[in-house]
Amino acid sequence: MTRESEFSGEGSKSGLSIGQMSELAGISQRMLRHWEEEGLIYPIRGLSNYRQYMQDDVARLERIVTYREMGFNARQMKALLDCKTPLALDELQKQRSRIEEKIQHLRKAADRLDRLIALAEGKSGNDSAPTKIDQEDRYFSEAYERWGASRQWLEYAERKASRSEQEQKKDMTRLKDVESELAQAKRKGLATTSDKVLELIDEHRQALSWFHVTPSMHVILF
Repeated sequence: MTRESEFSGEGSKSGLSIGQMSELAGISQRMLRHWEEEGLIYPIRGLSNYRQYMQDDVARLERIVTYREMGFNARQMKALLDCKTPLALDELQKQRSRIEEKIQHLRKAADRLDRLIALAEGKSGNDSAPTKIDQEDRYFSEAYERWGASRQWLEYAERKASRSEQEQKKDMTRLKDVESELAQAKRKGLATTSDKVLELIDEHRQALSWFHVTPSMHVILF
């Protein structure tokens, strides 16, 4: 937008119409009306009640567009447009901090997406000790060959990508603990229909945290 050159043409005496202002600023007429409703810009009304934007409006709109590109909402922009530099600096610094937080959040989201894509493509991304990698990668490859095209595999990838290594170790510990209790119940000779064993079986189903395991699926796995 170059307000001095663009404003010097036709319509400069009576101001710019909303259509001309929209074209000049690259802003939709709907957005111009919205900003007017929010009290950000104040076009005058001509004899036919049409909006007329003067040079001051063009200059103000340039500032509005700048602040919008920096992520400020209408309330924040209105305060910035009408305050002095020291107060504006405080709000600008706060916005800088808010943007940095969003950047960090997006970086984490991008990392999770990378892990999810890799897992969905059948890449384990294992960073354990070398001997452990070979074994776990073999299991992973075999599982991918069998179920890589299934909905459950994508769900597994989603869950694995969203959980830290510590959380995954905790999941495995929980599963092993339940399996140990089931083995102990078997050694004690508890009936498979007893309340204790049925409770342990359901705990085992829930401990299979790689994807949602229904009772019918658990019967096949178990």
